[in-house]
Order: sequence, then C-alpha cells, then structure tokens
Amino acid sequence: MKDSVSSSDIKKFDNICKERQEAINSAYIDDVKFDYPLNNLARVMHPLSIDVFVSDIKKETMDAKTFSLKCKDKSMPLFKAGSYIVLDFKLNGMVYKRCYSISSSPKNLDHYDITIKRVRDGIVSNHMLNDVNVGDSFTIHGPFGNFNYSSLRDKENVLALVCGSGITPIMAMARAISDKLEDFSLTILYGEAKKKDLIFKDELDLLAKKCDKIDVHYILSDENLDGYDYGLISKEMIMGYELGKYSYFVSGPVHFYHYLNDVFKELDVPNKDIRHDIYKESELELHHILHSLTVISGEEKKVVDCYEDEPLLKAMENGGIDSPSICMVGVCGFCRSKLVSGKVKADTNYLLASDMKYHYIHPCVSYPLSDVTIVLSK
Repeated sequence: MKDSVSSSDIKKFDNICKERQEAINSAYIDDVKFDYPLNNLARVMHPLSIDVFVSDIKKETMDAKTFSLKCKDKSMPLFKAGSYIVLDFKLNGMVYKRCYSISSSPKNLDHYDITIKRVRDGIVSNHMLNDVNVGDSFTIHGPFGNFNYSSLRDKENVLALVCGSGITPIMAMARAISDKLEDFSLTILYGEAKKKDLIFKDELDLLAKKCDKIDVHYILSDENLDGYDYGLISKEMIMGYELGKYSYFVSGPVHFYHYLNDVFKELDVPNKDIRHDIYKESELELHHILHSLTVISGEEKKVVDCYEDEPLLKAMENGGIDSPSICMVGVCGFCRSKLVSGKVKADTNYLLASDMKYHYIHPCVSYPLSDVTIVLSK
C-alpha cells in the first residue's frame, strides 16, 4: 500500500519553508570580523612568523653550536618540549627553510635555543656554524610538531633512544622535567661515535645528578671507555628496561629509525607506545640525473634545474623560489602542490587518497623522474 500525503501534511511543509526563509532573512549579514579578541590573542601567542636575532652562540662540540634566538620587543611564543621551529633565510640569492628542534626549556620564553650539528656538504649547517655571528637576523616560523610528552597518551616512564643531534628535543624535555614543567621519568640512551661528540654531556650529567626523574646512559660506537657502553644501541639494551612499562621516544637519522622499528617488531612493542621525531632524509635509490622544474605561482612562472636524487623543494630553494613549507618531511601539507605534468617518486606515507587521485604532491618529499611542472598552492 502506498503512503498517502494529506493536504494538512503539505500545509505543514509550506509553513516550515516559510519559517526557514524568515530565519534566513533575519540572520546576521554583516561581514565577519577578523579582529575578534580571541583572534588577536592567537596571533600574539602563535604568530605566523617572527623576526629574531642571534643573542648568543655557545660552542657545544667541534661540530655543534647552540644559537640563542630572541625577539626584539616581545617574548617568544609558548611551546611544548620536543617542538621545532622553521628557520627561514636567504643565502646567495637562494631561499632556505630548515627545521630545528628547540633545545631550551619552555620555562624561559625570553629566547629559543636551537642546537645545530654540522652536516657534511650541508649548505645551511655549514653557513650557520661558520658564518653566523651574534646580532645576525633571521625569520622563524612555529613552534610546530607533536614529538611531545602527553600524560593522556604516554606512560609515566619514557625511554628516549637517541643518536647524534637527535638529542636536541630530548634535551628540552630533560630541562622541562628539571624545571617541573613536565612530570614523567626520562631515561636516555644516547649513542655517538666518540665521547667528544656528545652534545650537552656536562649538563645532562648535572640534571641526572640533581633530578631523580632523569637518567642518562652513553653508548660510543668508536671508543671503548670506562663508564660508557661500547657499540650501538641494541635490542639487548632495550630489553634491560621492563617491556610494557615505557613509552619509546626515538630521535636521530632515518637509518636509526628503521633499525629500531625492526627491533620494536621483534619485541612486540605496540605502535601506540612509539614516538618518532619527524626529521629524516630520503633513502630512495635515485640517480643524479638532471631534469627541469617549472613552477607556476599565480601569474608567475619560473623554470629551474632539478636533479632526480634531490627533492623538488631543494630545487626551488636553489632557484630562489620561496615555497611555503614547515615540516620538510611530507607531514604538514603546507607545500602541497598540483602536479600538472611529469613523473615524480614520493618518499612519504602521508599523502591522502584524494591527493593521489587528483595529482597533488608534497615537493619536500617528491623526486623528479622527468621534467616536471607544478602549481604552488596558496
């Protein structure tokens, strides 16, 4: 039997339509304000960019320095230990953006400390360590990142597995614990080649001595010294700490991540207990073959050289093209761009299905396999 619609039903529907139209006509039609107090506060607390200058430089090791960055007329934005900033500057006509973890404690917002270790053939790291002086100016963005401790998500005990300059975000956590801004127990396994390469060693030892929530162990791969473990951070070392009791915070180069991920699988450590700092390098097997990259931004078009074994973002930097980017590893989506023509190989697991369907890429982790044309997103 078919349902019948009565005249009263139609009348009710007509009345609903009239009521809706009356509500629409009486709605607020003025332009939405941008300068609401909450928006103003958000811009003060979390500005899109900050002009800073170098207030102090401290030599940590032969190949690492800490740079204190200050803003001339205000304090720095709040941040959680483990966060990073993006350093933005021009060098020899080229535009560079680099991510650096904040190594200072969130307690003192008078400045941010970033600790930079020299990278072989690294244009930016070598410039920072060789040429930057107190008083030099930069623009920074951030803080960003989610490599932070959360009492809702993480266990009360954290085992930090660190290699090389990966100590920088962990140092911020140790300082935050000492300053009573964070409340968790932090055990650090810090691997380096030689004792002289250990960054922050004296301060880490002091923090561990005065704070019972901080414990540090050093592992040297190239020296066998008393008081230090010899070799590499191993499965056996991790098993020395009760499985199931810890959250694992991993910070270091990409091969270190891959190695530890295999170890975690062997130990049946669930992914929910593992945190990774996001900085990484590509391990794609590509060749140093020259292609061309055409970049369209609004009405402007520029063609630059790009090599198959370098991400498109680096080609844009070398060509003086300022592309929006924050994380540099394909996570944030700020550099997301439309692939108009050409083929690329993407070193990321973060592309959305819709991005792949409609040919959007992240230039920071996309490598050209041919001549490429992209349109920058605004």
